[in-house]
Amino acid sequence: MARGAWTQEARLEAAAVRVEKQLHRDGVVEARRFAVRTEARAIVVAALAFGIGLAAGALGFWGRAAHVWEGASVGAAGIVVAASVTLAAASVSYRLAARDPRQAWLKGVTRARRAWMTAAVGVSLAAVFGMVQWMLFHAASMIWPGAAVDTLTATMIVAFVAGGCGYTAFAVAAHVTATRLVLLLFAVVATGFTVSVATTQDDEWYRLNFSELGGRGGITSAVFNATLIIAGGVTALLAMYLLTSLQAWARTESRVTPTRAVIVYFVFLALAACFLGAALVPVTFSQVGHNIFAIGMAIVFGAFLLGLRWVLPCLRWPMIALAYAVAAGIFFSASLFWIGYYTLATHEMVCAGLVVGWLLLFTRTLATAERADSAAAETDAAT
Repeated sequence: MARGAWTQEARLEAAAVRVEKQLHRDGVVEARRFAVRTEARAIVVAALAFGIGLAAGALGFWGRAAHVWEGASVGAAGIVVAASVTLAAASVSYRLAARDPRQAWLKGVTRARRAWMTAAVGVSLAAVFGMVQWMLFHAASMIWPGAAVDTLTATMIVAFVAGGCGYTAFAVAAHVTATRLVLLLFAVVATGFTVSVATTQDDEWYRLNFSELGGRGGITSAVFNATLIIAGGVTALLAMYLLTSLQAWARTESRVTPTRAVIVYFVFLALAACFLGAALVPVTFSQVGHNIFAIGMAIVFGAFLLGLRWVLPCLRWPMIALAYAVAAGIFFSASLFWIGYYTLATHEMVCAGLVVGWLLLFTRTLATAERADSAAAETDAAT
């Protein structure tokens, strides 16, 4: 009787193992299928965008020479087409991302929250692609001042810009991760600030700080403040992805408690709020109000670095040591500013480089730990 009971239990366990293996195998297969389908869809999107670019270029430049930069130029058409195609392609691709088994958690997100997540991805990518086109065509106008091209050339340029942006945006938005959001945040800030610097009429702005660009008025202020708003949206989206990653890790790591995961979530939400506050309260409106948000960003992130050992004690010591090193680097850069060796703008650039570098390693560490613990859990279930 005991032997029969044991045999029945063993059969049930063996059946459970087979189910687990099949589910894992099906998940891997579905993930591969999603990747292949995404690539095929991206090619289709590129072809459609290329056709739209051909039509737009032909209608806009038919029967006339088109300037590369001035007025209703190839550059203006390229910027508009790049931003529009990117916004549409990225939005559609991100909506389809929930079909990927690795991103199945998106199905549980509320409709309103999913809408703003899609908007954050689409708008941020559109801003980056549009500003990259601005920089490329502006550089071309400086190399060939007053250059103009015929209708066919102008049409083909616009079509290739549309096709390239459509393919890239669709492929990128289909596989959003925390690490890629950090890269997107860097791209938004870098391109936005570059365009702001290139369009400013104040050649002495760098003697003060980057915030001066947001209070000068005109296109410079509009681009600078819009960049901060978009950066705030990307940071808020990053907070959601970090929370999801920590919740997944918590299934196999007891030290990642719900409270600790929520602390990380609110830290990055606070950083997003500081981005938005700095944009909505420029230095020309209120120097004190703007500084509250700008300095608040440094305080929140600095406190997170110094308290990382207690917030996420499951991290290995190299990651903790790196957090302390980055905090020390920021303090050292601030010291150089206080003694007059650095300008505030230089200090801001140094801090931005340190923060982005650390965030990349931090998000990669979380992703690696999550994958390793998930694999360990699957192995335990199969044995």
